[in-house]
Amino acid sequence: MKKKVFQFVLFCTLLISMVSVLGGCAKEKKETSGEISKEPTVTQQPSEEEDSQSDKKVEGVTLSFMASQNWVNKGSNVDDELNKKFEEETGIKIDLQVVPDDQYVNVLKTKLGTGEVPDIFMVSGGAGAQKFMPETYFADLSNEAWVSRYVDYAKQGTTVDGKIMGFMRWNVDGWGILYNKDIYNDLGLSIPKTYEEFTANCDTLLKNGIIPVYESGKESWHWAIWLSSFGPYAATKHPDLYAKLNNNEMKLADVPEFEQFLTELKESYDKGYLGQNSLANTWDSAYESLGTGKSAGYLAYQSYQNEVKEKYPDSTAESWEMYPIPFAGNNVYSHSAGGNMCVAYKDSENLDYVKQFFDFLAREDNLKTYYEGRPDIQSNPSFVDVEGKATAAGKSIVANTPGGSGMEMEYGVLYWDNTLVGQYIQEVLLGSLTPKEALEAIDMDCQKMFDATN
Repeated sequence: MKKKVFQFVLFCTLLISMVSVLGGCAKEKKETSGEISKEPTVTQQPSEEEDSQSDKKVEGVTLSFMASQNWVNKGSNVDDELNKKFEEETGIKIDLQVVPDDQYVNVLKTKLGTGEVPDIFMVSGGAGAQKFMPETYFADLSNEAWVSRYVDYAKQGTTVDGKIMGFMRWNVDGWGILYNKDIYNDLGLSIPKTYEEFTANCDTLLKNGIIPVYESGKESWHWAIWLSSFGPYAATKHPDLYAKLNNNEMKLADVPEFEQFLTELKESYDKGYLGQNSLANTWDSAYESLGTGKSAGYLAYQSYQNEVKEKYPDSTAESWEMYPIPFAGNNVYSHSAGGNMCVAYKDSENLDYVKQFFDFLAREDNLKTYYEGRPDIQSNPSFVDVEGKATAAGKSIVANTPGGSGMEMEYGVLYWDNTLVGQYIQEVLLGSLTPKEALEAIDMDCQKMFDATN
């Protein structure tokens, strides 16, 4: 009996050992053959390396970003700083391609026409964007989260055919004659409400060795701002003017007020009211002339005085005020559609990364950094969570324009091109074209665009 029990125990022991060995071999075979074991496994905690996979930086991606020279890094290097911060956070590089202002439109049109479209490029908001064929090149950004934080003008200025097609970090602003109150008070001058009063002021200023209104005439686009700013007043004399121009039912040359305006601008140039060498003056040279009191005025936007004050702290630029260009009866304040915006190329292979970049720029901390670095666009920021900083010029221009306000032609009239318009005005000043001929030339350029788009 004992022998049988012993044999039974020995048999069970050997059987258990064989099962263990075979089980181990089977497990080893599954592991080495790459087969997935059906046995239940214990869930393991992810390693630190695995846990950081979602935060892993992108490699090998560079976004091309094209902008006009005066639109980025103005007064600081804030655009470069934010681009670098984005790269540090994501690994995605930003290739910022800066083009001289007077060449930007032509260079961008060439790139669009040849298919060398940047991932991101900047254009004017409002009607000014139409000349770059939004339906062909602009991505629809309507569903991006930051759109809900736009102020009304930013929504309007970036909307094309009912869709949000631009990322705008700018400022609704307008142009007028910014003047040095101290100089005016010292000479007993008052704000001119007519062209005759303007010429009288200018004669007094010239007699005292002061440039009445400094002009950055080398920059063709700045001459165009003069005429663009007169559009709202002309619209008060011609009902539905902008709509008729945009529907190709009316021409600039059909508006006698435009011809009168250019005639008075030419007279002011000839009399030296805009300086003796205005066609050679650059944008940057205006700061010194105004900041040191050599000039009493300048065609500028509301927040320009902040820039002068920053460069010339001893000046009284923060107190300067503004009045509308007093040519051809003008008494209306002209404003923008919110300025310029960034466009995402809709067929870019990097479109998702571009949207990620816009999300980054729209973060509250980055908006704060951006606007602090751009004193020229702080008065009316385009996002609701950025507080504006009103200027003396901004407050006074409203008080000094009994005719109300309206949108500049740059933003309200289709196919307006500041560079080309400014070049025609330069020819008027040099005597190569009459005011009427310049208007007709602008009309011809617009007609080419109408023909091309239709």
